[in-house]
Amino acid sequence: MTPALDHRSAARILDLADPADASSGPRKAQAMAATVLLFAISAIAAHATVAGGSPTAALGADSFSARVGRAHAAATQESSHMHRLMAVAASGAVAMGSSAFAQDAVQWRVEDGGNGHWYAVHIDSAGITATQARAIAENLGAELLEGCGTEFDWFYENAGVQNLAAWRNVNNPSTPQHHGPWIGLQRTDVGFTWPGGATCTFDRWDGGEPTIVPQETVVMFFRYGTPPNNRCHDVPPISISNSAALEWSADCNSDGIVDYGQIRAGELDDANANNIPDCCEAGTACGCAADISGNSVVDAVDLAAVLSSWGNAPTGKTNADINRDGEIDAIDLAEVLSSWGACP
Repeated sequence: MTPALDHRSAARILDLADPADASSGPRKAQAMAATVLLFAISAIAAHATVAGGSPTAALGADSFSARVGRAHAAATQESSHMHRLMAVAASGAVAMGSSAFAQDAVQWRVEDGGNGHWYAVHIDSAGITATQARAIAENLGAELLEGCGTEFDWFYENAGVQNLAAWRNVNNPSTPQHHGPWIGLQRTDVGFTWPGGATCTFDRWDGGEPTIVPQETVVMFFRYGTPPNNRCHDVPPISISNSAALEWSADCNSDGIVDYGQIRAGELDDANANNIPDCCEAGTACGCAADISGNSVVDAVDLAAVLSSWGNAPTGKTNADINRDGEIDAIDLAEVLSSWGACP
């Protein structure tokens, strides 16, 4: 028989103050959640070594739902607050880095007839070659723009291309001829192609372009006079521009939503700020944060990871800090219990 745990014993086991004495709201919520959850844990322990063992089976569906529901509700207020802070922090990081962009990244929304991708114009006042522009895009988790027709026109109108800071005259700054942002199109033996795999045929060439000069193998926006137009030239690789047209299209977890947008919204973690979800880099399931062991199942192994790491998140065990608040506590425990079973 599973031993009963009273209110004060549960708090003491988890090294928490008696909830009745906890003055701070978040700490009180953690202690209350821990107290309730320990009743569930004590029953789960008898079944944790059984393959496929479920907390629902251990306690009975109604009992488990009720207990975890109460605990999770107590913890969710703090957890939700933390997620909001993470989203604000992510937005702040984008804003802090926006000095390198003509404007903040914008999305061509599906509901507006778009593809859901995100776009921006990166500015480099020192000037960059096409090769450098491609490296910058890769470091930002993006690629140089690969788009034709409507997509190309939408980018021109909405991503800050017309901002004069995004144009450069490499020969004479006083003349109206300017090089604009680099795009991803490149000349190969079979003609102009998209290295990233786009298949559309580019048709936004300026008059007389592309040339037949074999050395002109890379492509950028170009303009004569003002205002600038949404047309392109092929140019030699040694050419210099002040900018690069960026596109974020990756969907590493195949959920139909571009990763970059989910990172901005705080839905996917990106601790190293490279615009690639941490779950994808770690090879773990995205949207299943409670799967600490990375085996695509939330089970007793993950439960043990939280309990054995309880307290301030130690180096090397931060994956047990599921909500990334710097502490491994009742909130993380609630996430494990409420996510029990196969990852979606």
